[in-house]
Amino acid sequence: MRISLLVLASFFATAPVFSQTLESLSLLRQDTLKRDSIKQETPSSVPAGNDQITAPTKYYNLLKNKAVTRKGLFTVHKVDDNYYFEIPDSLLGRDLLVVSRIAQGAAGVRPGYTGYAGDQIGSRIIRFEKGPGHKLFLRRITYEEQAGDTSNAMYNAVVRSNLQPLVAAFGIGAYSPNGRGRVIEVTDYLNGDNDILFFNSGSRNSMNVGSMLRNMCYIKDVSSFPLNLEIRTIKTYNSNVEGPFTLELNTSIVLLPKVPMRKRLADRRVGYFSERYMDYNANPQGVKEVTYIKRWRLEPKPEDVERYKRGELVEPVRPIVYYIDPATPKKWIPYLKQGVEDWQVAFEKAGFKNAIVAKEAPNADENPHWSLEDSRHSAIVYKPSSKANAAGPVIADPRSGEILESHINWYHNLMSILRDWYLIQCAPNDPRAQKMRFDDKLMGRLIRSVAAHEVGHTLGLTHNYGASSSVPVEKLRDREWLKRHGHTPSIMDYARFNYVAQPEDSVTEDGLISR
Repeated sequence: MRISLLVLASFFATAPVFSQTLESLSLLRQDTLKRDSIKQETPSSVPAGNDQITAPTKYYNLLKNKAVTRKGLFTVHKVDDNYYFEIPDSLLGRDLLVVSRIAQGAAGVRPGYTGYAGDQIGSRIIRFEKGPGHKLFLRRITYEEQAGDTSNAMYNAVVRSNLQPLVAAFGIGAYSPNGRGRVIEVTDYLNGDNDILFFNSGSRNSMNVGSMLRNMCYIKDVSSFPLNLEIRTIKTYNSNVEGPFTLELNTSIVLLPKVPMRKRLADRRVGYFSERYMDYNANPQGVKEVTYIKRWRLEPKPEDVERYKRGELVEPVRPIVYYIDPATPKKWIPYLKQGVEDWQVAFEKAGFKNAIVAKEAPNADENPHWSLEDSRHSAIVYKPSSKANAAGPVIADPRSGEILESHINWYHNLMSILRDWYLIQCAPNDPRAQKMRFDDKLMGRLIRSVAAHEVGHTLGLTHNYGASSSVPVEKLRDREWLKRHGHTPSIMDYARFNYVAQPEDSVTEDGLISR
């Protein structure tokens, strides 16, 4: 199998490297003041539209010395069973990506291909904004209609017709001691049911999710990292089909780049997944739908830029790393890793070495804070499923198309269909396929081929059903030609296996399996 090298090489950016330095946060000082047993000092988060917001109190009255504090994107405080976010003013108005996934699936609730650990159930962009009367608002953001920059007259018209909705309001419980942050209680919001942090409408419908049973829900943990927040909750819902079910959900809140990556406009002749918006200024006598591709941000290190321009191979600032789910059977891990790293040859044509790698996920002893659901990590997630399938979805910044991470879904029973296909199509040419149970080496080779295909999707590539039509049929029986080129020009085709070759052609594995 030959991956389309020149096409891939032309689709990577060399925009300036994104770097962020968060505002330093003040350390909590100890305070021995006793709380008034009568006066209620802790304001509650409330749904948007509720004006019952209490006035702020003193910082150290709200967050007593028994608070457990974690610093990161937001400083997270836990006092007893209550959670507080301390949001620096520097992050107000910044775009934050919310990605929600199932961390632990519910027993017996897996309709179709949904409901497994690792499945995505929601994705939104939000902003925190100042409000009047000691309020902090949460706003949902979309980028479906635009009009260029602020210098053109159409910009104001589009803005006036696209006020983004407020979806929650929080009372400011206290202001940071340095005066550059606001503390809000988020206990009720995290414990509640909303389509910002949890199920979106599509996922809710596909999984038959009904009303939430609040008395059987709780916050398990909230962790804060430099560029993201990870929220773990236990949720119990009524099912629209059966009885109640309980899930563990993971919600990631990720800081998006202040300056989005440069867009790469899509071309209908090249198969890439894309983002789009309606531009009211691009066409002076109408409107124009602007479509741009989804792609990873690969850039040379500053000290390697000149070498990169001279055509020398350099390592990117941030390589694409796929972690293998710890639940994956050990014997298949090497083949999944090979399927990922088979793409290195394509990235080398684009000027990068070691641009894409696969690693085994660290265990709890190696990194107790590592999580498969953490939005910073791309992964191949192994699902104990009777479905014979695999899929490679991505999470992308809708402002630019920059792919931020991917969770490839790998369903256990995929092996059954690979066995059936290869047995029927290639058993005359491969004696290893002339039995009902393949040896691990042959099954591993088939797994590697599918892994490379799914990784291609996570690089932004769509299916390329036309590729195999370029191969003359007689070449599918030419052993030497197949050794050099493979039986289909693109791993993104659905060419399956070479069933045209005959036993007398002596075609080897390289000419039978997509590569």
